[in-house]
Amino acid sequence: MAILDDIYSTTVKGAYKEIDPLVEKALSEGVKIDDIINNALSKAMIYVGDKFSTGELYMPDMLLSAKTMKTAMEVLKPHMSASNHTSEKGTLLIGTVKGDLHDIGKNLVITMAEGQGLKVIDLGIDVDYPKFVEAIKENRPDIVAFSGLLTTTLGNMPAHIKAIVDAGLRDKVILAVGGAPVTREFADRYGIELYAPDASTAAKEFIKALENKKITGGK
Repeated sequence: MAILDDIYSTTVKGAYKEIDPLVEKALSEGVKIDDIINNALSKAMIYVGDKFSTGELYMPDMLLSAKTMKTAMEVLKPHMSASNHTSEKGTLLIGTVKGDLHDIGKNLVITMAEGQGLKVIDLGIDVDYPKFVEAIKENRPDIVAFSGLLTTTLGNMPAHIKAIVDAGLRDKVILAVGGAPVTREFADRYGIELYAPDASTAAKEFIKALENKKITGGK
């Protein structure tokens, strides 16, 4: 479909000022919201994420594409509510851990996750573990993701996990972690199920984990 191709290419280019009329046109033509998200926006972000991973695109390119997708999602959201849109595949609770004020990586993950059909609850930056625990109790997310860019924040993540364990919530959520200083070895050491080196991979891992949860009927 031509309009979906236009939305896809505009998102890849990061032309966020051009995306609104294209999304509105797609809606006026009766294109389903799921198709706009899955076959244009999400598809574009996965492409950009893959090119970023291989060094063919750079961080500014990915940020512009993410801004374009976010702009498109803002156009879609009122229509999603009005049509009782139910494409959400699960709930992701995410925050940058205590001691870290960075949010670029977290925001990219949020954009990618929303594009994959996840409901996202963003706790923001410098989030201490009591806030994570309270948010888990209140929102009952499927996945809880810790983001951190500073090496010093790695020391805070075990305390966050311990708080979740002490609250009796550990077996109710899938844990995820990401950020420049984080490694797969670190995740394994603390029993964190999901690790991703970039936002595109994170979104894919979230979907795989949720699909597996449905198959196994548990965490």
